[in-house]
Amino acid sequence: MLEKIKENPLDYKGYFEYAKYLENVNLKQAYLTYENALFYCQDELVRIEIQNKLDEIAYRQGKVEPASIVILSYNNRQLTQQCIESIRETTPASAREIVIVDNNSQDDSVEYLRQQDDIVLVENDFNAGFPGGCNIGIKASKKENDIFLLNNDTILCANSLYILRMGLYERDNYGAAGCVTNNASNNQTIIEDNLTIDEYKEFGLKTNVCEKKYEYKLMLIGFAILIKRKVLNIVGLLDEQFSPGNYEDDDYGLRVLKAGYQNVLVHNSFIIHLGGKSFISEERKELMSNNNVKLKKKYHIKSDFDSSYYLHSDFSYAFFGDYLKKVNNESRLLEVNCEMGARMAHLAYEHPDIDFYGLDQSIQCASISTHLEGVHIEHYFDIENNPFRSMKFDLITLDCSKIKKDELSKYLSVLKDMLSDTGKLMVLAKNQSYYMNWYPIMMGETKSTFSSDIIYCKDIDEMMISHDLKVESWIFYFGNVSEDMKSKIEAIQNIVGKDSKFLIESTAYILHK
Repeated sequence: MLEKIKENPLDYKGYFEYAKYLENVNLKQAYLTYENALFYCQDELVRIEIQNKLDEIAYRQGKVEPASIVILSYNNRQLTQQCIESIRETTPASAREIVIVDNNSQDDSVEYLRQQDDIVLVENDFNAGFPGGCNIGIKASKKENDIFLLNNDTILCANSLYILRMGLYERDNYGAAGCVTNNASNNQTIIEDNLTIDEYKEFGLKTNVCEKKYEYKLMLIGFAILIKRKVLNIVGLLDEQFSPGNYEDDDYGLRVLKAGYQNVLVHNSFIIHLGGKSFISEERKELMSNNNVKLKKKYHIKSDFDSSYYLHSDFSYAFFGDYLKKVNNESRLLEVNCEMGARMAHLAYEHPDIDFYGLDQSIQCASISTHLEGVHIEHYFDIENNPFRSMKFDLITLDCSKIKKDELSKYLSVLKDMLSDTGKLMVLAKNQSYYMNWYPIMMGETKSTFSSDIIYCKDIDEMMISHDLKVESWIFYFGNVSEDMKSKIEAIQNIVGKDSKFLIESTAYILHK
């Protein structure tokens, strides 16, 4: 039955068969699938049969209320029109309500919108911004409907909304669902951003099929987020302190998690996102900086990093990510000082056979990430008394830049004891010979960049001997050399030696007992 859908995603027959199967598995997904079958079916006799099925499931309390698609309009009438037309082309009227909030457009947007007889139109006489405008649209929607916040610079492909709703109703504790696209951060981009609209639509047709490809996220990018009505009633509206926009989606994702629900990225729901139409670059940069401060203050995040570093899975690189290809299936991994676990959750999606655990010393981070499914994250005050102390792990990772030098011996002692008999300890340390450490000295700066509190490779060399740890291999991470520095590299090489690894910024030691 699923093969039929893949062969022809626009034919009702595959959905009709799949819906019959789902009646005994997930009644709400069965309802959504019959609804999609009805949308594609042109045979009047079969349509009557499908409608009877829908009525039967509704009687059995399996009905899924429509999604109110809340779209903000501010000038760019062509974008808004293109978005609305894509909704009409790809979704049944029974599955959606279109709510447009116009933020006081000065072009012909309102004139166009007033002519549309299948939308709910709210005309603001001021610009309410993104969170404020969305809240106005949510209030204008039918009170029983789910909410689909959708940018006007998006285009729905065939089955985009159907598959997204299927993902949201896979489990009761899924509170919000997001889609993949051609233009977004947070590892939600799955195809390059330089194709034609028709090419993207063809890609979407092949991508938007019935497969269970769900990834747990700390947050979902706000260009397209589907929220269950019951969850919205608990979590509340968007926080308008982030007006006119940016970081309200980060905030909402954390609120969904704290309420006991999951944010799921539906990898088989693709929506085209044109992007970059709302803010000019300097305005956006200043806005994001201000709202980043607001978000960190709201969640008591004490860090110099942008909060996206903690919440977006693509903002911080997991230095052990590539090494996971060498790890056996059904292994148990522990990342020490994993922050909120964004990158770990992404790796857990990519490596479903590995059991991921994380420790973090920030109470604020751990209090949120402990709710994140797919990984096991806990807070610890002291590594010697961490919650996983009695467990054994096949791989433990430690970025030494996140601990003090006088703590290294204690960490190595405890983590060695937590290794399985064949377990590996992966330790990342900075290379003291890295050229950027020497360049300020060459330039005659009186203040050295070296710090007595930084753990360098030489410290690992010394400490692993005292803890009877042996090196299996090394992984070298090379820093980026800027264009203006390339001409100076030879001079630096002459000082530190021709054979020095002066382009290596950090080294990961793969250690074992």
